[in-house]
Amino acid sequence: MKPLNNSLPKEYLPILKQSKAIDFDLYSNEDLGVLLRFLTASKKEASVLELGTGTGLALCWILESLDEKGQLVSIEKEEKYFKVATSFFGKDPRVKLIHQDAAVWINNNSKTQFDLIFADTWVGKFMQLDLVLAMVKPGGFYVIDDLNRQPNWPEGHQDQVILLLDHLKSQKEFYAFPIDMGTGLLVLCRKRG
Repeated sequence: MKPLNNSLPKEYLPILKQSKAIDFDLYSNEDLGVLLRFLTASKKEASVLELGTGTGLALCWILESLDEKGQLVSIEKEEKYFKVATSFFGKDPRVKLIHQDAAVWINNNSKTQFDLIFADTWVGKFMQLDLVLAMVKPGGFYVIDDLNRQPNWPEGHQDQVILLLDHLKSQKEFYAFPIDMGTGLLVLCRKRG
């Protein structure tokens, strides 16, 4: 099923081509991109954190709806993926691309607050989760994907995902909205007040 609004960001297909050229196949699907664009657009002058830039495929969806005063921090530790993302977004004044392990960055910036956090790596999802959840502003969103069983998952990973979902759905400070499409999504929204 195609997303409701199937207009792709202008960078999407060129990034996808470069991703395939370097055998990067861990990118998120278009449904997730549409959701990220939608959530970003809901916040004026949004501050966004992306953990796991990859080659920038999710990043291009976020940037499409980020206004000119919005800010996005995106962190990637793998150099070859980081280089692709930098070639597309390195000159965008709204974007701060960081080549670092996300765990180190979170430890050094845990007091920073964001309107939207997209955790697309182990850090912020299976590691340092509570630190990252504390970084979500009231009314802000936390988004993860890759929650439905995949054929390439190692033994025991499904159990980790189940524990993660139970933990996230029990967060009293957040509303939880699971979305069963693509690889499986979960959106949390921090309650106000």
